Amino acid sequence: MDTEQLFAQLERESEEIITGMRDWRTAHPKATFAEIQAAVDERVDQLRARLLQEVALASQAAGGAELAATERPVCPDCDERMVPRGTHERTVLVQGEQEVTLTRSYFVCPMCGQGLFPPG
Repeated sequence: MDTEQLFAQLERESEEIITGMRDWRTAHPKATFAEIQAAVDERVDQLRARLLQEVALASQAAGGAELAATERPVCPDCDERMVPRGTHERTVLVQGEQEVTLTRSYFVCPMCGQGLFPPG
């Protein structure tokens, strides 16, 4: 999915949140402010996690094999340029207790064997 398609999809999802909140409010006419806030937070947290995941996966750090050697990370232990060693998944917990799974290139130092999973 290219960047334009990605943001078009996320825009549709945000519109669905607004429509869903309108429907929720109709179904809960006596909801307190705290209940309304909780309903909004739940939906916004889900969209935030989706946006974080998609934007992060679209970044260059997602694919290390195609990086030129000079663009690859440097080993934090011995300052050697690292080499890509396949991809790995990492799941992180973001705001709203939402899980975001990132697939990133994993790099290994050819000198000392230190591994690195870039955050970018």
